[in-house]
Amino acid sequence: MRNCMNRNNTHFIALLANSVFNSTRIRKDFFGQIRCETGSGPRPQGRPSSKFECARFRQRGFAMQKNFKTVLWAMILVSFAALCLNAATPQVASGTWGAAGQMAQARDGASAVLLPDGRVFITGGNSSNGPVATSEFFNPDGSFSTAAPMNVARSNHISALLPDGRVLVAGGTTQGGGTTNAAEIYDPTSNSWSSVAGGMVEARSGATASVLKDGRVLTAGGVNSGVVSSTIEIFDPTSNSFSFVGQMSSPRVEHAAVVLEDGRVLLVGGSDGKNALASVDVYDPSTKSITAGSALSTPRMGLSATVLMDGWVLAAGGNNGSKDLATAELYNPASEKWKTTAGMSTPRRDPLAFRLPNNNAVLITGGSSDGSALSSAELYLPWDGVFKTTGSMAEARTGAVGSPLKDQRMLLVAGGAKLDSAELYGFATVKTDRGDYAPGEIVTITGSGWQPGETVSLLLQEVPKIHKSVTLTATADSAGNIF
Repeated sequence: MRNCMNRNNTHFIALLANSVFNSTRIRKDFFGQIRCETGSGPRPQGRPSSKFECARFRQRGFAMQKNFKTVLWAMILVSFAALCLNAATPQVASGTWGAAGQMAQARDGASAVLLPDGRVFITGGNSSNGPVATSEFFNPDGSFSTAAPMNVARSNHISALLPDGRVLVAGGTTQGGGTTNAAEIYDPTSNSWSSVAGGMVEARSGATASVLKDGRVLTAGGVNSGVVSSTIEIFDPTSNSFSFVGQMSSPRVEHAAVVLEDGRVLLVGGSDGKNALASVDVYDPSTKSITAGSALSTPRMGLSATVLMDGWVLAAGGNNGSKDLATAELYNPASEKWKTTAGMSTPRRDPLAFRLPNNNAVLITGGSSDGSALSSAELYLPWDGVFKTTGSMAEARTGAVGSPLKDQRMLLVAGGAKLDSAELYGFATVKTDRGDYAPGEIVTITGSGWQPGETVSLLLQEVPKIHKSVTLTATADSAGNIF
């Protein structure tokens, strides 16, 4: 393995999970095989005051009462390490960007979905001649290849991965500036498109799409002929049709939408066509109801919203109607309240935001500030509650698309205004073999992206703290992996 380590920086990685031990007496052992990963435990009742929560572990020599909740945190202190993958994949050092080739054409306002086979599927967008019907793949070997074109040229549309691996594409702006309700489904196995009869209930561009826990796709807001929509509709893949759900408290475009751990959908901020919004709506699929949520501390249109590992939601940036924002705030699903957190170093509107898999920092990159496209990027570190600058992209990008790659050590950003280029961002990872464990089971922590022979330290800490913290160390093998 090539030594592409950057030894001049230090990087903290923390990973979260939440554990409930339903036993009157549990014996756990910190000294078995341990590894820390993005767990999928029950929603926490409150946010930790520091660091980040971690996965369930065996511990030794103490008793736990029934239903007593124990949360263990792990913080990994590592150097920035190269993420050196197989020979066909570009090598990108953690915290930096590397070139990822060129798409078949420049596009902004496209949409991207990660397929189960590891390809990133990019559809539509605007070229120099307006909306396009073309689509293409970014492949696991680092190359781009064309896919079958859509039936309708479109930009600012929605796309969503369905449970069976097909991709729904709907709405958007078409040639000539019109708005369409046309919807179609792409089948990767046959490389073909099929139209959805009747399309969407309402034509809309700039809407949000949220895949519900049951695989249905919720689409909210957007704009049609200059009129901003307040409606919500759902696509059901079993009936292959859209249906009207209801209306939000306000029309919304340039808003953000996230699916909470309990399955509800949080619809945040945006614009009603005249003013930036601080209002929030919540859709509950269990009751089929839309209710007003707690408002943001400031209006935000063109914001990002990202679910953190502990279930909280980070809302960052945007524009308040008069200026672009660097501020950020956090939503607690348990209390249904917002609170401010540290801000970004750069005000930005319409950035891309991703929670990095098996890392759990939030990468926010690109977008625009005061009308100029940005190349800079920042990481939000939930365990410290701060933003930290990271490597900048080679190109300033607004209207780009992106996705983490399936190998979970790199992230793709592609396109943007007048751009056909793409870049990969590298980041270090740590994970566990499963997301949840029964009392007494061994948890195995693994990681990759370290320099061969490097020592990795893991701090394991109980929350609430009853027993002493334990620090474990592991030495990366010749391939840069830990076990």
